[in-house]
Amino acid sequence: MMNGVTARLAPARESLHHRFRLAVVVASLVAAIAGSVLLATHDWGEKVTTRGVTATLRVRGHPGWVAAGRAALWLALSDTGTPVRDRPLLRLDLASGTVEQRILVGGQATYLAHVGSRLLASVEHVGGNGSGPSLIVALDWRSGRVLARRQFPTSVGPVAASQSDLWVLQVRPAALLRLDALTLAPKAAPLPLSHGQTLGLAASGGYVWATAPDAGEVLRVDPATRSITRAHVGGFPVGIAVAAGSVWFVSRDRGELGRLDPRTLERVGKAIRVGGEPSWLARGGRYLFVGDAVRGTVSRIDLRSGERAGPPIRVAPATKGSPALAVAPAGSSVWVSSFASSTLTRVSAASTRSSPRAVVASSGQTAAAKAGELPRGGKVVARIPLGRGAPAPLGGGALAVGEGAVWAMSENESTLMRIDPARNAVVARIKVSAPEEAAAGDGAVWLSYPSENKLSRIDPATNKVTATIHVGPQPAGIAVSPAAVWVANAGGPSVSRIDPATNRVVATIRVGPALACCSEHMSLVAAAGALWVAVPNANRLVRVDPATNRLIATVNLPYSPCAFLDADETGVWSAGGGCAELVARIDPRKKKLTAKLAEPHAVGLALAFGSVWVAVLDSANVDQIDPRTGRLVARMHVGGTPVRLAVGFGSVWVNDDNGRVLRIQPQA
Repeated sequence: MMNGVTARLAPARESLHHRFRLAVVVASLVAAIAGSVLLATHDWGEKVTTRGVTATLRVRGHPGWVAAGRAALWLALSDTGTPVRDRPLLRLDLASGTVEQRILVGGQATYLAHVGSRLLASVEHVGGNGSGPSLIVALDWRSGRVLARRQFPTSVGPVAASQSDLWVLQVRPAALLRLDALTLAPKAAPLPLSHGQTLGLAASGGYVWATAPDAGEVLRVDPATRSITRAHVGGFPVGIAVAAGSVWFVSRDRGELGRLDPRTLERVGKAIRVGGEPSWLARGGRYLFVGDAVRGTVSRIDLRSGERAGPPIRVAPATKGSPALAVAPAGSSVWVSSFASSTLTRVSAASTRSSPRAVVASSGQTAAAKAGELPRGGKVVARIPLGRGAPAPLGGGALAVGEGAVWAMSENESTLMRIDPARNAVVARIKVSAPEEAAAGDGAVWLSYPSENKLSRIDPATNKVTATIHVGPQPAGIAVSPAAVWVANAGGPSVSRIDPATNRVVATIRVGPALACCSEHMSLVAAAGALWVAVPNANRLVRVDPATNRLIATVNLPYSPCAFLDADETGVWSAGGGCAELVARIDPRKKKLTAKLAEPHAVGLALAFGSVWVAVLDSANVDQIDPRTGRLVARMHVGGTPVRLAVGFGSVWVNDDNGRVLRIQPQA
């Protein structure tokens, strides 16, 4: 059962002592020829794709809810029979592909959540019929040891944490429970929400949010006053999330995603049609992912534009009357659980043309074990908020250092912030649309806009946009070298060379076949007399001679280089981002990898102060690598979600999803 949105299916047989290995499913579910073939859905006539699927795992039994961590998943096995049986929770180690833990919790888990070092499970008690009694169980995330449990007379569903409080939905009759996050003891009397049921829950911005589908309402609860404000949205709202300054909700019967202004509860924009019967959603990076079991797809919604980003992504066969797809956040990816096909699928925010692969997560496990042995490598000497008030979610936008300042994008405010490194403060705010990338050099700050095929130039003397330059399709990465600005066009794939003296494109260089176009991100770096360009959808790096504007070398890689590049005399360094859990060094002469370090979703990357600095999204760490040996030598946990990284003014600068820029002073 998944909170009242499931249908009856036959229970799976289980062995209490059997450990099994996960099998990577390639042909039956993804049927992807290099991950780029678009498939037709069963009766909508709309195209779907498998690009973005980075792993598909088959499990024995029917998976229900899933909770994701860096090195492991917790999975609730489920069935829809009554009376409720004792169904296990499984901890799946992503490095070895085995079930590490198998925990019986006195019933069947209908909802899981990863909160800090704990796994929280809503459990329908053995012998129940779907309406209670039920339990909230807190387990240690690593060992599965039960830390606390609390019984309730009726069915409970989703949980959400905020500070010292744990919020739990009593499904029917609908009520909000406020528990102590550690002991699970009630901190207040249940707050009645609706005469019907409640299904979706979120806590953000000082409020608790819930969906009341029987009434067609989204509810905003003020914990301080226990007051409830109702927004009638119609339909049958199920999943809910707060992201990018909006409250997002899924209407199952209308097959659409809507959003509200959290202050006024007024509709924002038009509803986004996703089709089918979507139920649950989760944020991954700058996207929302909405699952639909009827069509067997996940729709990706761009939080910046509020529009669908590409066609639906196939994660399971289309089936009528099947339980909803559970969607769980995992950094800039999500894990999608399909009851009907007995699969778990990882979908990345970064599209990839590579065939789906087994997830290699040994880095998350190894890093945790060795974290205490590593020095910190640096010290955060300033935390600079980008907003005018408290730090807000969905930062982590474009970041550049140069031309006398640090330039950071606040996507919440559509504002480029100029930070004075002498004062560690924002000294100017430039109203611009959120760009994909930023670079500073040759007397200007440069911003790329993939959806408009253009580059904007900002004069740092006046803090104004002074030129708009039309380049190739889907411009992303920017690199500046003497007398040249280079732009990687993911829609080519190609590179545009701009003369900064005239603001004109003077050369367009193709760096891959048309079939390798349209990657989510495309990076390039100008260093040591060469221009290196990553072509993620072709799994390669290419070298361009700046003197002739010609491609002179190609290095094929065993992974997709989805994130950032940098280079020096030791070689070219590449971060795999959401497509490959590693940081690698490439020898340009031998055209092969000479160092490889496992990292869980390494994104930002820079060479400075004798080290390679890496922003690791999934672990919230800034890691320091010795460029000569390729070994991890220091680690600093910075919290939030570090996304972009740059160097300058004697410091390492990191922006994250808490709407702030961190200044890190390297330590000798």
